[in-house]
Amino acid sequence: MTQDDKLRALRWSFYGISSVMLVEFLGGFLANSLAVISDAAHASLDAITTFWLLYATRLSLKPPDANHTYGHEKIETIGGQLGGIALIGIAALLFYYSIARLLEGSAMARELTSIALLAVIYTLGVDVFRMKILSGIRDYSPSAKADFFHAVADFSSTVTALFGVAASSLGFGAGDALSSLALSGFLAFLSARLVYKTSLELSDISSARDYQIVQSLLHNIGGVTGFKSLRMRKVGSKHYVDVTILLSSSIDMEKAHSIASLVEEKIKHAVGRATVTIHCEPVAEELPFEKEIDRIAMRDERVKGVHGISWTKTSEGTFLTLHIETDPSLTLSEAHKISERIEDSIERTFPDIKETTVHMEGYPETDSGRIVHGKRDLQKIRQILSSNPNIRKITSIRVSESDKAKRVDITCSFIGKDSIEKIHREISMIESEVKKSIGECNVTIHAEPV
Repeated sequence: MTQDDKLRALRWSFYGISSVMLVEFLGGFLANSLAVISDAAHASLDAITTFWLLYATRLSLKPPDANHTYGHEKIETIGGQLGGIALIGIAALLFYYSIARLLEGSAMARELTSIALLAVIYTLGVDVFRMKILSGIRDYSPSAKADFFHAVADFSSTVTALFGVAASSLGFGAGDALSSLALSGFLAFLSARLVYKTSLELSDISSARDYQIVQSLLHNIGGVTGFKSLRMRKVGSKHYVDVTILLSSSIDMEKAHSIASLVEEKIKHAVGRATVTIHCEPVAEELPFEKEIDRIAMRDERVKGVHGISWTKTSEGTFLTLHIETDPSLTLSEAHKISERIEDSIERTFPDIKETTVHMEGYPETDSGRIVHGKRDLQKIRQILSSNPNIRKITSIRVSESDKAKRVDITCSFIGKDSIEKIHREISMIESEVKKSIGECNVTIHAEPV
């Protein structure tokens, strides 16, 4: 639904109600029909109101400026409210004239009933046309909704006027005034409901159902640990959503942006047309002790790895030991400075740690080697595996050599129901047999279930 569609529908509605005003005033005046004249008065005010709704909608399409940073869409809501207030005035006016005619006992000219009937039939056709073009956009625009209610009221008043004219033509003189009296009550109900709804919108009310949908959505998005300050309001068919999402402090900016974009996309899909503003707030998570030690040590860019973290709690405090891998070309003085900084950081973070011992070591260099395609070793290994009754399938055997060692990597399958303990014994036995057969080597066996 485009903004041009809104304007086009309101424009044609204005043309239609303006023609009704002229036709009914003429027909009602000639036939002296209060119902038709009242309907014409209704149409004249309705034409003025529709013109204002059209103007207000045009204003609402203006882009944001320094004085209206959220845009001008609320002007359209104001237009809808003024249209509702105008309907209340119309209802009061019709009520007054209906009571006056009932008290006076006057009636329309029966010989000119046909003129009044033609005016009413023309009006019915225009009302149906207006309801049709406005029904498709009423859910997207308060102005269109207001004008749709006007068209419904016009149709109802025209039908009521038709009954009044028909009753008067059949000799029931009060029918014309009674139909106008019924019309005024109907108009009052419609107008009061419209003014109430637009007043709620101007007070920034939000649908409780939409709010609950967004709440449920935020609870189920991966990476969002919580949220706060969820605020929603609606202007016309557009929602404005403002929320602060809580994210782990350990994630980077790119990941946080990705999560925020996902939240925005899901909110728009859930509530429809919306402007979503998302604030990201980091939340410090309480990591396991070992991971926290690892994180502290890895803050230094020269630290390449951490392992061998162990600690002992005594009556005198906690004693911590860890191994840190760093560039093997560093001097002892340089490595010592790194270890001192890490020890200080750990003891500041964990005051109950009595003493921290850091063992510095060079990180292992990449061991370059080659795959051995010699049939002799492969045949010996395959023979060992084939002779084992517990092995159901041999998937792969790979032998590689480097300056430091020979490696054998085997993938084979065992019965899936066997215990881990039994499989471990079998693997240990196979490793021992392989080493005896082809010489000293590092054997790794990956066991899979059949």
